[in-house]
Amino acid sequence: MTASTEAPRAAEWPALRPHLSSFDPDAFVRPVDRFVWEPVPVPHPAAAAARPLAGRRILLVGESAALVAAVAGELGERGALVVRSDPGTPLTAEGWDGIVDLNVTGRAYELGDTGWRSALARTTAAIQAAYGRWSEEARFGRHVYLAVTHLGGLSGHGAGRVPQPLGGIWAGLAKCLPRELPAAGVVVVDLDRSDASAIADAVEREYVAPAQFEVGYRDGVRHVLAGRPSPACPPGPRPPGPEDTVLITGGARGVGFAAARSFAETFGCRVVVTGRGELPEEGEATSLDDEAFALWRRRRMARARTPGELAGLRREIRRADEARTVLGNLRGAAADGLRITYLRCDCTDAEQVESVFAALGDGPQYVVHNAGIDEPARFDRKSAESVIRTVDVKVTGFAQLVRAILARPERRAALRLLSNVGSLAGRMGGMVGQIDYAAGNEALARLGFWARDDLGLPVQTLCWPTWERLGVIANYSAAVRYVSTLDPIEGARRWAEEIASGHTGETVFLGRIGAVLAPGQLRGFGMLTGHPDLPRLHALDHHLGEVEEYALFRSMRTRWTLEAGAHPCLTELRIEDAPAVPVGVVLEHLVSAGDWVVPEGWPLLHLREVHRFAVRLAGLRFTGGRLVLHRRAEGVRRDGVWQVDVTVSDPAGEHVASATLVYGPEPAALPAAPPAARPEPSRPAGPDTGWLDWSGVVFREERPESGEAGGFALTPVAPADLWTTSFPPAHTLSPAAVETIVRETDRSHDRDSPGTLTIGRLVLSPGAQRVDLVRRGAVSGQWRGARAGHEVFLAEGVALDDGS
Repeated sequence: MTASTEAPRAAEWPALRPHLSSFDPDAFVRPVDRFVWEPVPVPHPAAAAARPLAGRRILLVGESAALVAAVAGELGERGALVVRSDPGTPLTAEGWDGIVDLNVTGRAYELGDTGWRSALARTTAAIQAAYGRWSEEARFGRHVYLAVTHLGGLSGHGAGRVPQPLGGIWAGLAKCLPRELPAAGVVVVDLDRSDASAIADAVEREYVAPAQFEVGYRDGVRHVLAGRPSPACPPGPRPPGPEDTVLITGGARGVGFAAARSFAETFGCRVVVTGRGELPEEGEATSLDDEAFALWRRRRMARARTPGELAGLRREIRRADEARTVLGNLRGAAADGLRITYLRCDCTDAEQVESVFAALGDGPQYVVHNAGIDEPARFDRKSAESVIRTVDVKVTGFAQLVRAILARPERRAALRLLSNVGSLAGRMGGMVGQIDYAAGNEALARLGFWARDDLGLPVQTLCWPTWERLGVIANYSAAVRYVSTLDPIEGARRWAEEIASGHTGETVFLGRIGAVLAPGQLRGFGMLTGHPDLPRLHALDHHLGEVEEYALFRSMRTRWTLEAGAHPCLTELRIEDAPAVPVGVVLEHLVSAGDWVVPEGWPLLHLREVHRFAVRLAGLRFTGGRLVLHRRAEGVRRDGVWQVDVTVSDPAGEHVASATLVYGPEPAALPAAPPAARPEPSRPAGPDTGWLDWSGVVFREERPESGEAGGFALTPVAPADLWTTSFPPAHTLSPAAVETIVRETDRSHDRDSPGTLTIGRLVLSPGAQRVDLVRRGAVSGQWRGARAGHEVFLAEGVALDDGS
């Protein structure tokens, strides 16, 4: 039995940890599913201490000075050391442990209110003052950002009014923070009351070790938002028709124009798209195709002689490309007989919005608020003005559109639907550099609920992922590491379905989850159901445990608590007649650390080898029915490859297990098997020493096969045989193979204690998850696994001794 000399193609490689994350950096296009979110009651978290806020230095910010003062007093009575940042006063020197952000809570909302701008500037200053220290802090949850919103206690969902929809700005901002501050605790607490006592009670419950991203309190009952699949709505009684007009803000390029074409083709309606400037004039480059434009661009760039000239030419080329796109889109639509026209309109400008509506007579019947800007940069590098500008397009743009609709009764009567274009960035957190973009989009969804319920307008919000090569995403190669992209053909079709249905509410389109996840962000998926990536996400969470420290691209420390008998695999092994955790479970826990400690950029990697795996068997025993394992993982580029050093210890700091994980861009190729040798004489059944004993319920005692090779035909063990969870985590290496190696090694070594099991080198290749045959090689202490003649792992240097 020899290893294949032909390397498998990339498409044939099974996922060896870290998971291949289901994305391709060149074309991560996947179908999307339609989801809706709804509030679900959940229990209150257990108190960490009698006075959890005692001694915590908290910066309190908010737009209402009276509310800030009252909440400061309430938190002070609960033991917090409160530093206030009142409106109109400069921010004090940074040194707080956390930020409690009241933002615009306590202020009534009126259409077009701009008080949020000063509140957002204050939030920006506070986060930026803490950013440097918080980003370097590895202790998980040492610093906390808690945003209080007043959306009705159910995060804007469910029955009832949304008192202050602009709280959505801070909800979106908070959910994106873990991308840039991965060790910080982040939570949004939504309330149905805005009095100081209710706020302080909620902060006291949720501030320490936040368990969910979004928590709501309605009538004293704690809720979280749960996402579930939802079928597409059927067409409504009056879908768009040839007599109707659809107005799309920012619709002349990208996603907006894809929607414009879809509506014009599907419904035969008139579509008006807008841009901030006048319709571009024909110029030198506007009629060029892509190849010719690329040549023109190179020639223009070659003229630059100074940095200033280069910057100016880049702006000129960008404007020329935008003009070429707009004119090309309109020419193409006209050639296809589609009724798509262009009007100038900055949607944040009341006069321009009114001018567009006046030009459309009694219409439009459909308004799509698609305008948006995305200027990606880490939050500490953004000015308050740029943050406000990004949010303003969504928030003020929506207000101006609603004002124009309500300005004349005939417009209000003509409107059938106002459709907001939101984003996954707001609903679930966006990529690095998108904190302000997420804030604007999440605010838009909450404004939609408010306008529907308070004004009686038919409003829907559609939250989209990145469209493949379309839209405002500036860094496509980075975007696909977060979530899969949407095929524009599918997106346009789904958008037409949503418009035709006329439903009012929030709909989320979600594809596959990519590689970029922070440990805290798993909380955002905890209440998601019916998604194809849930097995992978739950497997990540299963072995993650409680995070104690996390430094992105460098290290992680976690605590994993196991209860004897809680799962089938935890009832199987006894060491010195005490219940214990099987070695294969500990090995899998070690290996799973590599899912989180990854190189910068999240490249596609395979786990190729495990070096120097050592486990002190006595350390696997339960004490008082419980075993607590502290895992430390540190990543380093060593010998030209990415490696992760992992150690596991008990609460006293005693060594339990350790290994080094070695990764590469391709799976490992196993060395050829040595010549077959006569097998060692078989030993009697059962352990010789009496130190280790398996019940045989999960891991059966396998008999050696007869013949020269001395193999063991293993009984396959499925993940569900090990773990009684909704999504039992798949194993990287067959647990039956590991336990057979441990059992047979135990029989082959005489010693005076359970000892330390070591494997000098474990080589993995594709198929390791499906091992069902183990062979002992000619060299003592070498084991090989195979399935259907394909070699899948090689364990060398297997030994068991009394040392540690």
